[in-house]
Amino acid sequence: MSKPASHQASTIRRLYGLLTPYRRTIAAGMGCLLLSIAAELYPPLIWQQVVDVGLMRGDWGFILWQLALLLAVFAVGQAFSAIRGVLLERAGQQLTLDLRLQLYHKLQRQSAAYFANRRTGDLIARLTADVEAVQDVLVRGTDSVVANALRLLGVAAIFIYLQPALGLLTLIPMVAVGLLLTRYNANVRPVYRAARERLGELSARLADNIAGVRVIQSFAQERREQIAIEQLGQQLYDEQVKAVALRNRVFPVIRWVASLGNVIMLGGGVFFILRGQFTLGGLLAYRGYGRYFFGPVDDLVNINDLVQRAAAAGRRLFEVLDAPETIRDAPDARPLPTPIRGDIRLEGVTFGYDPARPVLRDVSLHIRPGERVAILGPSGAGKSTLLALVARLYDPDAGRVLLDGHDLRQVTLESLRSQAAQVQQETYLFNASVLENLRYGRPDASLEEVQAAARAANAHGFISELPQGYDTLVGERGVKLSGGQKQRIAVARAFLANTPLLLLDEPTSAVEPESEALIIEGLERLMECRTALIVSHRLSLARSADRVVVVAGGRIVEEGPPEELLARPGGHFAAMVRADSAFVTLEDQQRAAA
Repeated sequence: MSKPASHQASTIRRLYGLLTPYRRTIAAGMGCLLLSIAAELYPPLIWQQVVDVGLMRGDWGFILWQLALLLAVFAVGQAFSAIRGVLLERAGQQLTLDLRLQLYHKLQRQSAAYFANRRTGDLIARLTADVEAVQDVLVRGTDSVVANALRLLGVAAIFIYLQPALGLLTLIPMVAVGLLLTRYNANVRPVYRAARERLGELSARLADNIAGVRVIQSFAQERREQIAIEQLGQQLYDEQVKAVALRNRVFPVIRWVASLGNVIMLGGGVFFILRGQFTLGGLLAYRGYGRYFFGPVDDLVNINDLVQRAAAAGRRLFEVLDAPETIRDAPDARPLPTPIRGDIRLEGVTFGYDPARPVLRDVSLHIRPGERVAILGPSGAGKSTLLALVARLYDPDAGRVLLDGHDLRQVTLESLRSQAAQVQQETYLFNASVLENLRYGRPDASLEEVQAAARAANAHGFISELPQGYDTLVGERGVKLSGGQKQRIAVARAFLANTPLLLLDEPTSAVEPESEALIIEGLERLMECRTALIVSHRLSLARSADRVVVVAGGRIVEEGPPEELLARPGGHFAAMVRADSAFVTLEDQQRAAA
């Protein structure tokens, strides 16, 4: 077996392993299927009896009995078919739900590095379209395969029972059909794999473009993005058309070969009747079984096509499920005490997003409980990386990070992150109400507590002026609010979370000047009596910090109280303050001129 075929078989086995939790429901459904197929295959035998016995004898009593039996068989078959449909659909929908939740739970446990190397649209395509493709085959497809296989086996047995020689001759074309299908599978497999990859790329590009439509419009790049989407769409079209062309070259041949059975059935039936080795009723039964025999062959050909697509989709799902979790709880991890004191130590920490190119090099830093520390430095110096390590979004390549004396790799992630609130440069708001976004860290908070947090963050005023106040929908990613309003909501959200540790990553760099003072005032209140790490390019928050840490080239090059560092004329912090003062003066002059 070729390597791709081996991988295909392995993927199919794993996909069917997903059905294990629903085996009882599926088994009950398959039991109903067996009974419904038996009822479905019985009527042509009644036709045979009516012609060969009732008609030949002129026995109307026998004929009426057979007709009553035919009605009863139809009723039984439909009843079991309905029950089977309900059972298998329940199993299929439960599989879809559980598989999506399993994938989502896996993604929730992944590190920031995992998402940095993946496209959101492609992941969404895996959770939606790929799951649907797998469910179609595993439940609906399996039901159809088993039903048609039972029909084929049942009809083959009846053919041989009614006329052994004719039955064996009629089955010969099926061998050729099997060989043709095997060859077709080998050719179509890579085509479907490529089509799935193109679909993921197209979904990812569409998601990016919809999220970034303002940027596209502001730079007048609509035409370029349209061409890119058209190219990806054309690539997907080409792969799908290639599969369709292959299917329509092979399937007519398969159907023609299968139809030879009809020719053999009719010619052979007449031959054996003339020789007295078969009956007219038997030939009529054979004809009645034709649709159960050659129809399923056509269905199985189409289902085989679905299986190839599902294998491609399944491989994409298993890529998500099998991805290693680089940031996870250790087997012996213990929860941090509640509340934490906020004593943070970095001991000889080295880290790089690419291990060959460290962002931080042998960094050691001690932050005392309740201390407010501003981390400054040029872009790319490693400031935000320090915060990411304290939040354990990443683990250091060397050294360790401790909180209250506990190595972060030995404590549970939930106990760490539930006691650390973050305010980031770009606040993410969910497409929900202001109230729901404020309560995100504390869903059980009362309205009075929410409003108190909003007042402390200088957000209550503008929230009250919104059309529906706290019930106003903010739009996707908070599009209905200004940058400053979103940041004040982020500060209020941190107030409401009421955690002993604060991680502030450029909280004022992306806001309008008139909002900055309000945000800083809110942050000053927020940081009282809490351990706070503040990453910033701006110095407005640094001057009120207990200590300033300057990072450059992945190392700490200067640290100390801001007053002490300002007294060093040639120091890094003093140079930053002089540059900032010059920038502020220039801004004031430009405003005055305007």
